[in-house]
Amino acid sequence: MTDSQPLSNQTALRDGNVLRRVRHLGSARNGLKEWQVQRWTALALIPLGLYFAASMLRLATSNRLTAAAWLSSPVPALLVILFVLAGLAHMMIGLRSVLVDYVHTRTRLLAGELLVRGATAVLIGASVLAVLKLFLGR
Repeated sequence: MTDSQPLSNQTALRDGNVLRRVRHLGSARNGLKEWQVQRWTALALIPLGLYFAASMLRLATSNRLTAAAWLSSPVPALLVILFVLAGLAHMMIGLRSVLVDYVHTRTRLLAGELLVRGATAVLIGASVLAVLKLFLGR
């Protein structure tokens, strides 16, 4: 036998080398946190989505002034903002997971992540600003 190290030490060395190669790439860094946030946003989207869908069905036959008056009250405005935030956060995490899984060059991965984060920030800002504008009546 030329190999003097026990099998468990060889496995530990191999795993250490693999870990060094994947460090700071993809989900080896913070995959559990992203997975948990995606699950929490999915759970939050269930009641918020049902509320939003029921509200839109109720407002489907009303005019624009009635819908603006509905959104100017505090509870619907808050719930719509939470729905938008949870939906866009869920979208961003899902798209980042797709990018990490299917984009294999570091430059394209970075460009894709910047695009997803930037688009999400713009959509969040525009959505929250629109709801706040109707809520504040300006």
